[in-house]
Amino acid sequence: DVRKAITMDAKRPGDLVYVLGGTLEELGGSEYYASKGFIGNRVPKVDAKKAQALYRKVHNAIQKGLIRSCHDCSDGGLGVALAETAFAGGFGMEINLSKVPQSGLNRNDFLLFSESQSRFVVTIDPKKKKSFETVLGDAIYGEIGLVTDEEIFRLIGIHGMTVVEAKIYDLKEAWQRPLRF
Repeated sequence: DVRKAITMDAKRPGDLVYVLGGTLEELGGSEYYASKGFIGNRVPKVDAKKAQALYRKVHNAIQKGLIRSCHDCSDGGLGVALAETAFAGGFGMEINLSKVPQSGLNRNDFLLFSESQSRFVVTIDPKKKKSFETVLGDAIYGEIGLVTDEEIFRLIGIHGMTVVEAKIYDLKEAWQRPLRF
């Protein structure tokens, strides 16, 4: 039903930001490694059973009206997905990277730019938190932050220090610049 389609843009200040799915050290072939001149050996792998289970839960949450925005984590990883969600909606975000579900990562850059598969960034109405988390059940997820009404994208790193603080429109310009011919 096209009337239930969800877009990637953050919709309202005060909405909660979640990441669905786990992040692993899977940067082989990533945009991040390419920008550093590396190739890497750990390429992202898909666990079909876990992916299908998560996709069904996301679909169910969308059908129940529990998700306001949803964006996949693909090229560029979590960092890019979060920034795109923020600037597409014209809102800022406050994100705590220590709350991102992950395994074996102790570097902010790896956490932000891993291209582990079957992950989503979603925003939800805080009043629907309990219902949303009930639908997710045993899925891997983390509530990682908040949509704000200021136009600042702020990431607090895994060790409690601010690692990114930028205006969302500066991020959007950096994202769009290479697309202009």
